[in-house]
Amino acid sequence: MKPSAFVLGLLFSLLPARDPVHLGTSGSSLSYTVLGDSTAAGEGAAYENGIAILTARELAKTHVVTMTNFAVSGAKTRDVLREQLPSAERVRPDLVLIAVGANDVTHLTSVGAVERSLVQILRRLRAANPKVVIVLTGSPDMGAPPRVPRVLRPIAAWRTRRLNRMFASVARANDVSFAPIAVETGPLFRQDHSLFAEDRFHPNERGYATWLPTLNRAIHDALSMKRLAKAGPFPSSSCLKKMNARCQGAAAIRRCQASRSASEYSERRRRR
Repeated sequence: MKPSAFVLGLLFSLLPARDPVHLGTSGSSLSYTVLGDSTAAGEGAAYENGIAILTARELAKTHVVTMTNFAVSGAKTRDVLREQLPSAERVRPDLVLIAVGANDVTHLTSVGAVERSLVQILRRLRAANPKVVIVLTGSPDMGAPPRVPRVLRPIAAWRTRRLNRMFASVARANDVSFAPIAVETGPLFRQDHSLFAEDRFHPNERGYATWLPTLNRAIHDALSMKRLAKAGPFPSSSCLKKMNARCQGAAAIRRCQASRSASEYSERRRRR
């Protein structure tokens, strides 16, 4: 009997590291590293349908990509610091995606402890390669998974918001890009439980595909800012304020669209 995509994804997620994946035939070379927890490892779907491979494929449209994935299922931010970061430091990547936070939410790690670990990760990545581009996802909406008992979902959602406010703040302070998957996709996951895998906790391949526009946009924007910095001179402070205001406005529009999509989905379900 052939193993299911869920089983294959689980087996891949238990591996501490995987062989580098090479994608793309044209463009500049790009060393891409993924760090994080089970979502970065692709648990809940076949590995090739997880966010590591999917984002690497998008990058391969314009780059020759070498992707290494050191993510491990169950990892908290402290575990990324202690167990995954040394491997990334040896690679000295050009681009790093850090998808971590969910286990810090569910294991009640203090926000201060997560922040201390996160800041160390960012500093050491920059020490290994001062030009590295870093993208953080923060935690997905942990009030959404149906496996979380209903009575605990408001608490999980509240902890998700608190932790992600810190992630966003650290990202701003350290010139790092933040991909707000909880805000932009959480309402959809709450309305459509078919986006979850058989374990009713991790996204399945449709769930990861739901994250993909948010991730690809954050990665694209981060690499674009790097190119702008290379082109110089860097925009003035007034220009940066205007750019930031436009970005915040766009983010608000995306949040509205996500909420409206969830409401429309709910209305269609009621009409049926």
